[in-house]
Amino acid sequence: MNPWVLLDEVDVPGDGGAMKLYQRAHEFSISIKNEELMNSRMHGSEEALAELACRQLRDRTTPRILIGGLGMGF
Repeated sequence: MNPWVLLDEVDVPGDGGAMKLYQRAHEFSISIKNEELMNSRMHGSEEALAELACRQLRDRTTPRILIGGLGMGF
């Protein structure tokens, strides 16, 4: 099994600790204080949120949407 490799980290304002980006083979993980926020293996919640938002736009003739977030790409 491949080990997790720390790619980068940044301090979170206040007492948030550090946000860390890890990679293991083709998998990525973002965590704060050893709590995983996102992982490239599991993205069901991101897909569900996108479906909810897009459902509100389906009747518009020229829908537009701005996507932003932590950058996992889902």
